[in-house]
Amino acid sequence: MSTSTNEDLKSQYLSLLDEQHKEQVYQDFIEQHTGLIPRMFVQNHGVHFGLVLRKLPFGADYKSDFFFFSKSSIDWHAVLIEIEKPSSRYFKPNSNEISSEFQKAIHQIKTWEAWLNDQANAAGFLASLSTLQVPAHMARHPTTFKFILVHGRRAEIENSPQRKQLVKSYETPNFKIMSFDSLAENLNGNCALNIGVRHNEFIDVLGDEICDGQMVAWMEPTHLRVSKALHDVLKAGSVAPKQVSMQNGKRVDSWVKASETIRVRK
Repeated sequence: MSTSTNEDLKSQYLSLLDEQHKEQVYQDFIEQHTGLIPRMFVQNHGVHFGLVLRKLPFGADYKSDFFFFSKSSIDWHAVLIEIEKPSSRYFKPNSNEISSEFQKAIHQIKTWEAWLNDQANAAGFLASLSTLQVPAHMARHPTTFKFILVHGRRAEIENSPQRKQLVKSYETPNFKIMSFDSLAENLNGNCALNIGVRHNEFIDVLGDEICDGQMVAWMEPTHLRVSKALHDVLKAGSVAPKQVSMQNGKRVDSWVKASETIRVRK
């Protein structure tokens, strides 16, 4: 995406933040413009497979607005993102006392963290996403859970060092807080991502393009479902860098091979 296009997107996004919409409006906009998805805690291999899961349920009562894996050569980050509303406040009016909205958001993240700190819960959660933690030789590497809260507007705290420090005091090495404004800061550096929806038997990959060709090269194709248009792209074969695998002693295009068994949305 060109710099000028990103500037237009940034302007459109910041204008949207000034409007009083429900949370879902902002979730939808971010999904349509994935350069806005936070990249905090992304390791040197980037967002794993360029895939972000939306509205990922876990436990009996929890749901992360966005989720992705990011790996290095030695470990994984499992990143859960909660977005509130731009109009959500950090502090009570004319006060440095934390607002009930911010307290509730912090409590939600801490509840997630406590649930995932239970070894059995964490193991079950990762097992439900095991199809993503490939290649197999890296699946055994340790996974650390990371959390991001997107809340409120920068203007509420940027001119007050005390407020900044109060907000920052809630952060930990595994938990970071971002304003909605900050999502637009690195649009030129953020690559596009695929949005996915996890079902019991497969992951729906939304959109008609593929952002990271390794997704279909490394994942079991029957664990993915794609649109007819994206299926046609896969049948045509991968583009540079070519995705190649071995089949019956011969080198074959991984996209073409995947297209033979991948699920296709009707």
